[in-house]
Amino acid sequence: MNSKRPDKNLPADRTVAPFPNRWRQWWGRLAAFDLRDRWWRFLDVLETRHALRRSLYGLLALIVGLAALWHWGSPWWYKRTALSVTRQWLDAGRLDNAAESLQRAVSLAPERPETWQLAAELARLRGRKAEAVQHAGKAAMLDPGNPDRTIAWAVEAMRAEMTEDATAALARLSPEQLSRSPHAQRILGEIARRALRLTEAKTHFENALRLDGSVAIDEVPLGLILLNATDPAERQRGLDFLAKWAADKEWGAVALRTLLGDAQNRQEHPAMLKWAAALQAHPGCTLADMPNCLLALSQADETRFADAVADLEKNHSVTPQAAAQLIGWLNQIGRSAEAVRWMKTLPPTGLQIPPVAVVGAEALRAVADWPGLRELTANKNWGSDVEFLRWMYGMEAARALGDDATAKELWQTLYSHAQINGVHALFAGSTLFAWGRTEQAEALWWRAAEHEGPNAIEAFGSLARYYQTQRDAEGQYRVFRRLHSLRPQDAAIGNNFAFFAALTRHEERLAEKVARENLAQESSNRIYLGTLAFTLVAQNRSEEALTLLKPAVAEAEKLPALTFAYGLALAGTGKKAEARVLLAKLPADTLTTRAEEVIKTALGD
Repeated sequence: MNSKRPDKNLPADRTVAPFPNRWRQWWGRLAAFDLRDRWWRFLDVLETRHALRRSLYGLLALIVGLAALWHWGSPWWYKRTALSVTRQWLDAGRLDNAAESLQRAVSLAPERPETWQLAAELARLRGRKAEAVQHAGKAAMLDPGNPDRTIAWAVEAMRAEMTEDATAALARLSPEQLSRSPHAQRILGEIARRALRLTEAKTHFENALRLDGSVAIDEVPLGLILLNATDPAERQRGLDFLAKWAADKEWGAVALRTLLGDAQNRQEHPAMLKWAAALQAHPGCTLADMPNCLLALSQADETRFADAVADLEKNHSVTPQAAAQLIGWLNQIGRSAEAVRWMKTLPPTGLQIPPVAVVGAEALRAVADWPGLRELTANKNWGSDVEFLRWMYGMEAARALGDDATAKELWQTLYSHAQINGVHALFAGSTLFAWGRTEQAEALWWRAAEHEGPNAIEAFGSLARYYQTQRDAEGQYRVFRRLHSLRPQDAAIGNNFAFFAALTRHEERLAEKVARENLAQESSNRIYLGTLAFTLVAQNRSEEALTLLKPAVAEAEKLPALTFAYGLALAGTGKKAEARVLLAKLPADTLTTRAEEVIKTALGD
């Protein structure tokens, strides 16, 4: 036989019939299938079976309809889902998830106002108030026929302290829409109240109250306004409104703070006792309220104050943090003597370290217990965060006790430390300034200004205010020269730099250049106009200054910047009598000593 038995070691599939036979069978069946014949048979069946034909047509119509619905409806569904999910995350307080969902909503539905309203809410919850205003404004622009969107825009602007934006938003509404909306009336009332237009504010809150009925959101602000009324009946009405809501969980603390402040301003002792006790008992009372309550008690009834302090001493002696809190409150209200007395009853070990050591040092300084302060600050270590305070208080004690060597050593330590820690330098400078140590405060502020960031800007602000009170033009020039180098795009800073540079005869050409650039950007700004004119006067170009000031001559007496520049320009062109009359109208307290010298020289005095 020619055939052989298959090898048992070969795989089983090698002994099976080959695939080509199967392919040939499939091809044979396909060739025998007459597609055209089958199609005609199918049509014949449809002709004879009407029900089947109708069902088939209906099925085809359903498929087409579903396809069209999916094509046109799926984008709407996706948009609606993205907005709904974002709302759910916001309601749940999951801001990170809400931000992710909002990004999808913005990409899918940027044309829908709901998207930007959600974006405004998210920004507000994240503390980004200006961004919330921007998003709320976009929502209002996309839905101009909806006054609620515009009012929501104004609300966000008020939360961000952007009063002008709120006013602009409400200006988009018609008088009828404004008059029908209690929300709009409240915003208008608050805008007027902040501008101290109290009669106007009262009218708006009265309108809101008429539309809303008796609700705290209208009656509490209205009560605050009515407290300033000269009519006793109106003032009593304000007191009644606030007293009505004093026990309210949400508005009670606000009402009580207002009532207590009013009673303190008028020194009405029974009312002070009543509202101080009520505020202390209110669940909305904060730690910041406690000094005011204690101060009211101390002013109204010394016995009640002593009893309150005794109770607080028992409760606050349990931990150093609590003890420091009470000592701090007593320092704030000028009762440091009680704090020092109580400190003597506390464990000595707790007094030697912060936080008690810090507030205790302030209490000892306030009562001028210099030996006690020296003992508290000598040979100790308060830790890196507040060690600079120990040097500061120790320096003050040493100076008061006549120990100049120790005071000088501690000052050098503090001053050297200020070079590496701007935050400490800024705080120490402000504290020493409050103590009357202006020379050291000035030095520390300049050290703080050497550091980058917001601390430097705050230090320059403190220096500018100090030099203003000292009427020191050279100091002002130094401050604004540095600020201008840090923020060259800030026109207000540039204007001050240009003025003081010209006044002190420094960098006169640069001062003129900066002043010209400012005026070019804001041609209607009369202060910038006056500064540029003065830079010309300082370079003996008074004729040019007069030509520049000619369009603003009518306003010269109303704005000190124009008065100063125009008066000097007149004097520089020989019109000294006219200049003298004009310059005499400048408030003396607004002039630096250098400005007074310039005026005297110009007038020939």
